[in-house]
Amino acid sequence: MISIDQIRSLIQRVCNGIGEKFGSDGAVQLVLETGLVESRYKYLRQLGDGPARSFWQVEPATAVDNLQHYLKHRKKLMSKCAEVSLVDLMHWQTFEESLWSDILEKNLAASIIHCRVKYWRVPKSMPSSLEGRAKYWKQYYNSGLGAGSEEKYIEIIKDIRGALGDF
Repeated sequence: MISIDQIRSLIQRVCNGIGEKFGSDGAVQLVLETGLVESRYKYLRQLGDGPARSFWQVEPATAVDNLQHYLKHRKKLMSKCAEVSLVDLMHWQTFEESLWSDILEKNLAASIIHCRVKYWRVPKSMPSSLEGRAKYWKQYYNSGLGAGSEEKYIEIIKDIRGALGDF
């Protein structure tokens, strides 16, 4: 598994890079935990040949939705996303799932951004408790159709805390 301290630092820098409002401690914690729960920071491709990519298991359709229905209408933010991820702006303006499948798998910063933007678009405040974050993740990130559960989220985070201490 990747160093939790290094991945937290990267998440913090990427989120703050696109705008301070995206890099709160709670947001960084939620994105960090999402990667732990989704892939344990081991997998860049969804197991079983599914479409999800990156440690955060972002589906290309989700990235395209973020682009078409949110970032397209916020040109300054889209430019910051391109700058911070080192992915050319023309790609951020391209709504092709096949392209985003490759970018999500190959570029950690772009994947962090799409994970964070997906959460940002939720019209509810981010909870501060582990149980609240588990419910929030299940409802807004993993979805009712996803294989994950709130209980599994909590179990994974507690197991990793037991092994590594607080993070």
